[in-house]
Amino acid sequence: MKANSYYAIYDISDNLVRSNVIRILKNAGFVRIQKSAFCGTLVNQKKKDLLEDIKRVIKDEDSFYLILTCQQCFGRISVLGKGFDAQYATGKRPAEVL
Repeated sequence: MKANSYYAIYDISDNLVRSNVIRILKNAGFVRIQKSAFCGTLVNQKKKDLLEDIKRVIKDEDSFYLILTCQQCFGRISVLGKGFDAQYATGKRPAEVL
C-alpha cells in the first residue's frame, strides 16, 4: 500500500484533550513541526484509524484538520525562521540518539 503525507493541525484549548491528541499523533508516527502542527505519513486504513481515535477525544468546540499533501509538494514548502527537518518528518532520515 502507498503511504501519503499529511499535515495535522489543531486548535484545542483543553490541556487534557490536547495531550491526548498529541499522544495519538505521536503513536501514529507523526512529528511535531509547530506547537499545534504535526506531519507524517499514513496508509488509508491507518488514516481511518487515526481519525476515529481523534474523533473519540476531541470536543465539539475543538478543531482538527488532517491535510493531504503530495511528496513533491511537501518538498517545496517555504519556511521562514526556525524550520524543521523535512527528511526526518517524512521518515526518510532516522532519528539520532545522542
